[in-house]
Parts: sequence; C-alpha cells; structure tokens
Amino acid sequence: MTKKLLWLLALWTFPFASHAHELKLSDSQLTVKGSQALWSHRVHRGDFEVKFGRAAEPQVKAYIPERLSISTHGKPCAFESIDLEKNPAQEWLDLRLRYQCGSDLSPIQVHYDLFYGDPSHRHLMKLTVGEQSSSYTFDPSHTEFEYSGSSRRATIVNFLQLGWEHILIGYDHILFVLALIFGARRFTGLVWLVSSFTLAHSISLALATLGIVALPPRLVEPVIAASIVILALLDLAGGERSRRAMIALAFGFGLVHGLGFSFILQEANLKAGNLAIPLIFFNLGVELGQLGIVCLVYPTTVLLKRLLKVAYGYFRAAALLGIGGMGLYWLIERVLF
Repeated sequence: MTKKLLWLLALWTFPFASHAHELKLSDSQLTVKGSQALWSHRVHRGDFEVKFGRAAEPQVKAYIPERLSISTHGKPCAFESIDLEKNPAQEWLDLRLRYQCGSDLSPIQVHYDLFYGDPSHRHLMKLTVGEQSSSYTFDPSHTEFEYSGSSRRATIVNFLQLGWEHILIGYDHILFVLALIFGARRFTGLVWLVSSFTLAHSISLALATLGIVALPPRLVEPVIAASIVILALLDLAGGERSRRAMIALAFGFGLVHGLGFSFILQEANLKAGNLAIPLIFFNLGVELGQLGIVCLVYPTTVLLKRLLKVAYGYFRAAALLGIGGMGLYWLIERVLF
C-alpha cells in the first residue's frame, strides 16, 4: 500500500500542462516624432483570431483604440487612424495606430490592455522618442507605463522578469532540470551537470538571437521533448556512467534548449544595435529561474531520501516515469501536429 501511495504521489507531483511554451509574446514599436506618434504592432494570428475571429473588421478597428492609448501630461493623444494588415501566408499580422499628441511630450503615459483572453500573454513595447529609446513588458497585471526619459534600469528589470517567467512556465525546460536533479548521485555531480547545461544554452541563446544560428521551432521543439525522454530513460536505467559522458550529454541538450529560449527574443524582433541588454538580462532571468528550481527541489529530494529510505527509490522511479511520459507526449504532439 505504501509503495502504491508513493507512486501516486510522485506522478501527482508533475501535473504539467500538455503544451510547453504557453507564453504568447506580441511586440510593438512606438515611435514619437514631434507631435506625431506611430504605434506599430505585430500580433500572433492565433491570438488575434481567438479574440476577434467572429467580429467584423469595422468593429475590430473601433474596439482596438479603446484598449491602446497614449497620453502626455495626463492628456490623451488624439487617435487618428488604424491600419490592419492580414497576410494569410504569415503567422503574424500587423496593426498600425496613429495619434496626434501635444507639443510637450514628456512624460508619456502608455496604456496597453489587449490580451486576447490569455493571462499568460506578454507584450514587449519598444519606445523611441527622438534619439532616446526604452522598452517595457506589459502583462495582465501591468497595463500602464510612464516614460520620462531613457531608463536602462527599467529595460533590465523587464528582461530579467521575462527570462524568469519563461523558465517558470517553460514546462519542458523544468522537466529537463528535474531529470538532471533526479539523475545526479552527488551534489558535485549535479553542479557539473547544471553548469554544463547552463553554459550550453547561454551560448546557443546568444548565437540564435544574434542570427548566427537559425533553426525553426518545428525542428527544435521535438528535439527538446526527446531530450527529456532520453535523460529520464538513462536515469531509470541506472548503472555507472562516465561523468564526462553525462556532462557532454547535458551540454549537447543545453545547446538545443538554448535555441528554444531564443524564440522569445526572436519573436520580439529586437534590432541588432539594441540586443546587448535584452540578451544578457533575459538569459540572467532564465538562470535565476533555473537556480530557484534547483534550490527548491534538490534539498527536497535529500529530505525525502532520508525520510523514505528504501521507498525513495520507488518515488524517484515514478517521478522519472512521469517526466519521461510527459516528454514522450510532447514529442508525439510536436512531430504529428
């Protein structure tokens, strides 16, 4: 009976959603010149269809400006026009809104509340006022932004948060880290594995974001799922394995996971000249999230090992079966669909 309860507990511990990378990121460029403001959006077609698929275009054009507004010194900028371009061959569609503002543009208040009914949606806005620029990440709980001058600190905080959130809702990456934790026999071994994985995905994240390496998600995502299955099976198989071989394996899979991380920054459509801060601090946010997982889970496994003793082996096996099973599900889903 105890063994059955342990198996059920371990399987219940990993009730992850069936879809990884639930984070939907749209982005926009808000350019203010003189008294004119042009706010150009790039929106995922799937998000747009969920919200507006049944609405007529005139209704959509009337509704959107109500959710996207600009003010200067608390006075709303006059909305002038909206252009909506749909290209059936592309995954994204373009929105362009034009506003007439007052002559004194600082501070600028921006309101964004266009989330398509998805609480995981994030919107990255890049703001250019004359020669100065800034960026901000909107989410359902942060719909207001005030700009009174270029703020590097705000950009750093935004990309730290984006990286942190991405690892915490990137269930496939979490499962891979959990498989590393359950597979490590000693803490020093875990440090080597996680360090190798971290170094590798930092390298591939940078290369992909800079455009040096380019692989489509339809190739990368199935390999990420396969990496979870392979690592879980190796952990279940047990036996003595070369530390160098496992470090090399973690490094190789880390390169692929880094490409998965990079899709967020690639979707943000950042310009080459503005990549340094987003790249560094998005990656740092990912590392902080990953470190948080290790610091939370590894001590828990040590405690369970002491409390459960022999029965911990059943818990570990059930956990790895759950991890591998979820990875297999994602692999099939990403290959077939």
